[in-house]
Amino acid sequence: MSKESTIAPTEKALQHYDYAIVGAGASGLWLAMAMQDAGITAEKTLHLSERDPAKGDDRTWCYWAKAPIFPGHKQEEIWEAFKRPDAPERTVHIAPYRYFHVRSSEFYAYAENKLAGNSRITRAAEDVQSVREIEGTVHVKTSEREYTASRVFLSAPPKDRTGLPELRDFLGGPRPESPGLIQSFSGRRIKTEVPVFDTAAATLMRFDVPQGDSTRFLYVLPFSEREALVELTAFGSECLASDDALPVIRDFMQNLDTGYQIIEEETASIPMSARFDMLRKRLPADTRIVYIGTPAGALKPTTGYAFKRTEAYARRLAAALAAGTDLPTMHRKRRFRLYDRLLLRILVEKPHRGKEIFERLFKTQKTVKILKFLDEETSLAEEISIFSRLQIPLFLEALTKDLFRR
Repeated sequence: MSKESTIAPTEKALQHYDYAIVGAGASGLWLAMAMQDAGITAEKTLHLSERDPAKGDDRTWCYWAKAPIFPGHKQEEIWEAFKRPDAPERTVHIAPYRYFHVRSSEFYAYAENKLAGNSRITRAAEDVQSVREIEGTVHVKTSEREYTASRVFLSAPPKDRTGLPELRDFLGGPRPESPGLIQSFSGRRIKTEVPVFDTAAATLMRFDVPQGDSTRFLYVLPFSEREALVELTAFGSECLASDDALPVIRDFMQNLDTGYQIIEEETASIPMSARFDMLRKRLPADTRIVYIGTPAGALKPTTGYAFKRTEAYARRLAAALAAGTDLPTMHRKRRFRLYDRLLLRILVEKPHRGKEIFERLFKTQKTVKILKFLDEETSLAEEISIFSRLQIPLFLEALTKDLFRR
């Protein structure tokens, strides 16, 4: 892809694009690829502004699905079974789903290759400082230049938000107050001296670790019998420090009775909050500044999974742009928003109860049903059957507080 030249606006008229995307992470790149697939960039121009274009392996994404949404998966990054959280020695197959792991460097390379060669798509390493709509045109100011666009999609809003739509108004106005947490994780990619990992199954939640003042669990992705990502995840008010995971990982590896070396480290955090929930189902077709990604509700508050959600939304959004219709949003059904608020409240006020809630969930429900529920594809009857087997008084207390905003 060509790198956009940086020409000061005083030297010539501002460069104009039909569309611009600020932030070329997962949501921005999924949208760019979807717009190309929808035929939009056959006639219209698209520009991507990215502050840090050389992100490399800055993160990983995982998702479960009946079919892969990313074609670049290696076989060792796909699992057809999970270890049970309540009984780690037991394996449960998850058909028709499979669990997929994506390294960000592989995704960025895939997107780069797919968009390369399209002369109507440009990309620049530039730090966007402000975005303003002026008389029906969006003006974008970067540290090096200014440009205009007919429509801008923001996954990384600039620090100067003067002139930007208020995020609360974009999402649909005031929403019920909801406690918020941070999902943080610190992991190590480990290579062992002898084969010890079971490559047939991934471990999403293993709770036989010290809980402290948050809900904590171990997450294990075995890429081979001698290599795996072992990660400590916490739902809490503060982020895990890089060193917090080391004692837990050492204990886990000690039980495997093998020498090992750490070949990579991964530490990150994401918000667990209902404040980004989108309450509007549609946006007017002439909306000029559109939030995407986390600000638009891409993250499910109680899981943090977003990769599959952003891909699906990108396709729907591109289809609407191609048709010239009102724009879809990442709106979720009201009852699923409520379920998330209730669990968040419990995890904030009674973090010591998180372990027993998740363990009972996996003990009393089929894993496939849980995945369907987390994808928000279950029926109300299925959801009643799920909650009826959980700690009913605990959820009723959270519901009462939610109803009366206490």
